[in-house]
Amino acid sequence: MSTYKLYATKTGEIPEGVEFSLRPCNTDYLLVFTDKELKKPFVEIPPETELTEQEQAFVTRCKLEVNKRAMEQNKASYLEFMNSFCDNLENALAEEKKKTEEEE
Repeated sequence: MSTYKLYATKTGEIPEGVEFSLRPCNTDYLLVFTDKELKKPFVEIPPETELTEQEQAFVTRCKLEVNKRAMEQNKASYLEFMNSFCDNLENALAEEKKKTEEEE
């Protein structure tokens, strides 16, 4: 899966092929969340940067959508993993129950 990054620039055009963008209220900049490498005039915003509530909500919505798509594309793998996890958990619980019954 590609790594998505947050970029900012003074108000300008949204680059071609970029799906997620935000022009926060009462500002003169544009935020873009993309897996594409953007050059000047865009500047990458480090993950530890404090964001406003509106900006954080935008990033969260973008991440949810990206993760949702990844899960849909890899549905079979996720189902296989979860089934295996549940089978292993069920076996471990059965073993613990058996140990408990033997101790009584």
